[in-house]
Amino acid sequence: MIEHAGRMALLALLALTGLVTRVSAEQVVEIDARSQRVRALLQKPAQPVGSVILLAGGNGNLGLGPNGHIASLRGNQLVRSRDKYAAAGFVTLLPDIAPDLREGAGVRPRYRWSEPHARDIGAMVTYLRAIAEPVVLVGTSRAALSVANAAVRLTGKARPDALVITSGMLMHVDEDQPSVERVIERLERITQPMLLVAHKNDDCVYTPASSAAEFKMLPTRAARVDSVVLRGGPEGWGEPCEAYGHHGFFGQDEEVVAAIVQWIRGLQ
Repeated sequence: MIEHAGRMALLALLALTGLVTRVSAEQVVEIDARSQRVRALLQKPAQPVGSVILLAGGNGNLGLGPNGHIASLRGNQLVRSRDKYAAAGFVTLLPDIAPDLREGAGVRPRYRWSEPHARDIGAMVTYLRAIAEPVVLVGTSRAALSVANAAVRLTGKARPDALVITSGMLMHVDEDQPSVERVIERLERITQPMLLVAHKNDDCVYTPASSAAEFKMLPTRAARVDSVVLRGGPEGWGEPCEAYGHHGFFGQDEEVVAAIVQWIRGLQ
């Protein structure tokens, strides 16, 4: 386990990788998936070193408009830090969920571990594979379920090359919330390298930093499971499982991005 006690080394790394290339303006794209068209925001560096798909937590329904306006989850850690991945040289895709997974402003129950949702993610992986490899799936909080679901279901070119989960709902706590341990079947199908990122002082009962070590005991066949634990940062505000506290790495976006970028580059 890597303990991150300070910011300076990570900020230096991000500054270094941030000089990789220029980034084009963010654009709205629609990706064909099943009988749906999944809307997403895309940023493309001039000389990309890989691609990341950023899956927001919460219910995952961004309400992304055709003009690129994000109606919901704008403060989510991956949503608010997406430009930093692009600055570090990665083609960056921030997707909404497919229209048929929505129910008004909400979502269909249990969609995150459904087969259609996995197929949608597979279409995104295939789309990005034609632009820049490797293609890495990054999910935060409840999106841990989406990441694991895609990892066990997808094959071939639709299968992501690596997996990153931040503040993930990994281990079973109670019946009020799902977890990777409880709802994702056939975990042995996860063979990709994985990175788990947590905050030492995450007060969300469903995503304690200790769950990373417990997750490593589950029967995956991941090529490797690495973990990063951040410390410090401002106290933030709001509910402990929301984006503006340690659960959402409030005030530490640069550290989170730098740690993930460093890990992905170490795979190449």
